[in-house]
Amino acid sequence: MGRISGRAELERAKVKRYDPYSYESNSTQLMWLVVALAAWTVIAVSLAFQDWSTAALLTDLRDQGLVSVPPSQSPVSAQEILAFAGREKIACNTEADVVALTQECVRLIDAQKDYSDVQNAGSIRFVLLVAALLANMFAFGSFTHRASRNLLTLKSNDQGFSPEKGVFWFFVPVFNLFKPWQVYRELFRGSDPAVTTDDELAWKKKGRVPAIVNVWAGIFVAVFVFNPRTIGWFWNSVRETINEVVTAHQRLIIADILLAALGVAAIIVVIELHRRQEARHALVGNITITPPRPVDPLEEALKEGIRRKELENRKSRSG
Repeated sequence: MGRISGRAELERAKVKRYDPYSYESNSTQLMWLVVALAAWTVIAVSLAFQDWSTAALLTDLRDQGLVSVPPSQSPVSAQEILAFAGREKIACNTEADVVALTQECVRLIDAQKDYSDVQNAGSIRFVLLVAALLANMFAFGSFTHRASRNLLTLKSNDQGFSPEKGVFWFFVPVFNLFKPWQVYRELFRGSDPAVTTDDELAWKKKGRVPAIVNVWAGIFVAVFVFNPRTIGWFWNSVRETINEVVTAHQRLIIADILLAALGVAAIIVVIELHRRQEARHALVGNITITPPRPVDPLEEALKEGIRRKELENRKSRSG
């Protein structure tokens, strides 16, 4: 379970994070990340198509005179069909009518079955999208962490985000709306092969950030605001009539397209970042660096206290 969840790898990274290391290519991580992002994109596109199919079906039912949404669960009971008939004021009045499959009851049963089928297909795609999201979280985190560690080996010193914080900010609410963008701007600047390798701080002013990074960040924020969950919770929280549900699915199509666009933009971003790091590594060569350890405030305070005490003792002896 430790290997599957990544916990074992995380513990090993913690132990070795201050050991000397050289440039580590992200080729394998990039391959799996692109596969995960491609799967995410394909699922999002299929989900958009499914929401379009659902909206088209509901529009057709509305044109047939229905004003409410059929029950979505399957199998459906006779009582639920009768309740549906009551909302629609259709002459399907008793369980005997349902069992006998009268013309009016069959009309409602067919509508319920068609709606249940498209809903079930959409639910399956949404579950697959969540699974793809989890896979991308691990793959993107691994790629980002290694890309951040590589900056020191590319002679780009004094980065503002440590590898751990570069991943951490993706999971902090509110801050994850802009911190990942700042992390990747730093990664692109520090990986720019066009910046001199003689000055290890030159990347801060001369490193270039391609426009796709800003596009990716913009879509990232848009997805947080407008996604299948927020549409259900906020944008279309009331879905009582068939018109309201049709509107919700039309908005879901837009949200699904945003998800697919995010996947495409992310693929371009990670491929370009990897290309830059490989090109800069070819210029720098294979060097070994020792990452600086963080300053311990308590340890520094103790050292300062000892230093002051020694000065006081010297003054007292000299006096």
